[in-house]
Amino acid sequence: MVAAASLTLAAIHGFVWFRQRNALASLMFCLMATSTAGMAACELWMMNVQSPHQYNHALQFFNVLRWLITISMVGFVHYYLGTGRKWLAIAICGLRTIGLLLNFILTPNIYYSSITEMRKISFLGQSVTIVEGTPNPLMFVGQFSLILLAVYLVDATARAHRERIHRSLVVGTSMLVFVMALSVQTYLVLWESMDSPITASLFFMGIVATMGLELSNDMVRAAILASNLQTREYELHRERQLTDAIFESAPGMLYLHARDGQIVRWNSQLEKITGYSSEETKQMKTDALFRPEDHSKLHRSWDRAFSKGTDELEVDLIRKDGQAVPHFFKMVRVEVRGKAHLVGIGIDLSNRQALAIETAHHNEEMAQLAQMASMSELSSSLAHELNQPLTIILSNAQAAQRLLSQRAPDMQELRDILDDIVTADIRAADVIKKLRSILSRGEPALEQVEPADLFEKALALAQTDVAASGVLVSKKIPKDLPVLYADRIPVEQVILNIIKNACDAMEDTPIDSRRMTLSCKQDMGFIQFTVQDSGCGLPEDAERIFDAFHSTKPSGLGLGLAISRTIIRAHGGQLWAERAKDRGSLFHFNLPLDAIHS
Repeated sequence: MVAAASLTLAAIHGFVWFRQRNALASLMFCLMATSTAGMAACELWMMNVQSPHQYNHALQFFNVLRWLITISMVGFVHYYLGTGRKWLAIAICGLRTIGLLLNFILTPNIYYSSITEMRKISFLGQSVTIVEGTPNPLMFVGQFSLILLAVYLVDATARAHRERIHRSLVVGTSMLVFVMALSVQTYLVLWESMDSPITASLFFMGIVATMGLELSNDMVRAAILASNLQTREYELHRERQLTDAIFESAPGMLYLHARDGQIVRWNSQLEKITGYSSEETKQMKTDALFRPEDHSKLHRSWDRAFSKGTDELEVDLIRKDGQAVPHFFKMVRVEVRGKAHLVGIGIDLSNRQALAIETAHHNEEMAQLAQMASMSELSSSLAHELNQPLTIILSNAQAAQRLLSQRAPDMQELRDILDDIVTADIRAADVIKKLRSILSRGEPALEQVEPADLFEKALALAQTDVAASGVLVSKKIPKDLPVLYADRIPVEQVILNIIKNACDAMEDTPIDSRRMTLSCKQDMGFIQFTVQDSGCGLPEDAERIFDAFHSTKPSGLGLGLAISRTIIRAHGGQLWAERAKDRGSLFHFNLPLDAIHS
């Protein structure tokens, strides 16, 4: 039974090593499990011998297998936990090797100076042979190697636990318990204090079972993680396709260029209007599409857009064939991977009928196009930034044994990080879907929520920012507020955005004066939510902070409050801000009860 179980586990993890040659922990486990199976066969052989010569012959094979088990056990701890001391590992392997050689040199063997008797006893319902004789003092070479192995396991387990490798307690403790139990049983049998055959394979089988269970759990967790990451990667790919579709659906030219004018991305309309091929456009700078005498005017417009966030310009665009086409350009600054870029939207003014229509809807459409372009590029940048690490994570998840074979890997921390990635990615996908629905004038998907729960969830999401800012948060929320029907995710994002803005506003406030109050009340036919801070307060024209692409932060996009107001209006409510009496500001939004319950 021991041999069958050990060989089964050895075959599984031997196949893992064969497919992933860097999974050396699996190789060590396979070697140990195979040796344990062989040891069980040798013990069965020794239980049925008829002469001391046969016993000595079986014992020689037994010691070879015990040597292999010791080597593979030390190797497993080294590759799986990565915390064992090398000099201890070398000492253990060296002593066990010396014991193996002595067993072949000494007569009759390393355990007995002489065998005086062979007799039958009953063991597990069967008649088996045991031997009695004069113990050989040199047997302590092997016994001392077991003591060193126990020290090695204790040291490796303690060091791994300090490094937060939580599986170390299961693996290290179980191996230590079985090694110590084996030492006690071997001592009692050899010194004739126990009438029992040598059954070391039963103890090693316990170690094999524990190690196999832990490796199998890692494989299961890795398979689940790989499946989740594949799903996330597929959804991310679909989101990228959506942003590409949005980019292509914009009327007229839509392109993104860096501060030096280098074109980074463009839609097919640019190639169609200018006559340049994709390869030619890739090598061009934006000012190559205009007359040299218009470059100074163009660059001034760029400077205004980079400093103020947006600008517009009417200028002739020069096609590849030299034809001049009058265009109206709207430029909006966006941050891509930490660097300022401009999204340019070009409308052909040569068709006067189209110009009249475009002028009539200029204010609304330009704002929507600018927002769509910036959000499209931000989504594209996000897809680019996340695709590579997700691919790396997925690859590592499919090869969990390869990670475990590295020297001193912090696997628990890796699992925690990956769990956070999966959780955050699921929420991000939900947020994108919800915002896309609302910003495209869709109806919010209402569900039953407690007003206090909205604050609690948003505050939990902002906990890192709040803690880092040293802000003291207090809540004033009545217990008798009615239940709301709201689109939970977008409303939580509104509260989260306001809380983060409040933390940013208190950067220059003395740390002992940084306070934030979250309150909620029923006001006429509304539930009103309020976030009050003790920060720098509001600008003179407070209403401007809700304009798209207007930001008081050096690296801000100016989209957070604009999108938040759109979300609240989609629920039938209002979002506004006012100065606090003493210091700071108050942000309010309300949700109508009659609309919610209708």
